[in-house]
Amino acid sequence: MNKKKISIVAVSAVVIVSLGLGFNSIFKKANTLETDNNDTVVSDQSIETGDELNTEEAKVDKTETKKENKENKKNKDITDSSSNSNENSSKSTKTDATETKKPNNDKVEKTDNSSEKPKPSNNEKPKPSNNEKPKPSNNEKPKPGNSSTKPKPENNQTITSPKPKNKTVTIAISCKTAINNGLNKKPGFSHLPSNGIILQNMKVEFNEGDTVFDILVKITRKKGIHMEYRGSGSNTYIEGINNLYEFDGGSNSGWMYSVNGVYPNYGVGAYKVKSSDVIKFNYTCNLGADLGARAN
Repeated sequence: MNKKKISIVAVSAVVIVSLGLGFNSIFKKANTLETDNNDTVVSDQSIETGDELNTEEAKVDKTETKKENKENKKNKDITDSSSNSNENSSKSTKTDATETKKPNNDKVEKTDNSSEKPKPSNNEKPKPSNNEKPKPSNNEKPKPGNSSTKPKPENNQTITSPKPKNKTVTIAISCKTAINNGLNKKPGFSHLPSNGIILQNMKVEFNEGDTVFDILVKITRKKGIHMEYRGSGSNTYIEGINNLYEFDGGSNSGWMYSVNGVYPNYGVGAYKVKSSDVIKFNYTCNLGADLGARAN
């Protein structure tokens, strides 16, 4: 549109200049007639007019070149008009784009405003903190921290409990042979149990290096059962249990022990127990023959 306006203004200017030149030529003719009558004036005017003609001819040349340039411009304008239309369409699209960009800027501002909204939302977080009662539950976790002390005793229990489980033996005490021989019916032996079982099978914890004698001492003291012995170490000998001594059932009577069904040929103070061993103390009236003892 600006180029068209410029072309119109240029054309109008050319027309005005051409009209001005026509009027000047008329005036020049009149002036030449006057110069014929007045030679002196003519000489002066001829000089002036010559100068003016030179300037006017230069102007005419300029106007003609301008006309040619304008015609060329018109042709260009015709070609440019189409391009201008395209440019205008592109400009319109650009303006649309700029217009779209402007709302995008507005959108950016809106998004900035929206981005500022989460900031007060951060301030609003303490408000839902009333709803975030589970969060104080995180603060309540130190309360189970008291339970955290509970695992400690549990750990202590796991430390102590497996040891006894791995380090236990079973022990039993019986005087069935004496009962079978009717010893409990004699005076002074009525305290003996009628079934002959003084101690049923019972598990006993032990420490590394304990002997059969150590296990017997632990269980009799725990259950309050009478037990008497002599000697020490490997020479330890059991004289009586539950007030039943050697020779009470005859000259070949006394106490014998077995481990896992085998009767060792050495004293109770020399046999070191192992985990899961089964120990039995039995009273014999015939040097173990009535027990089916197999010495080893």
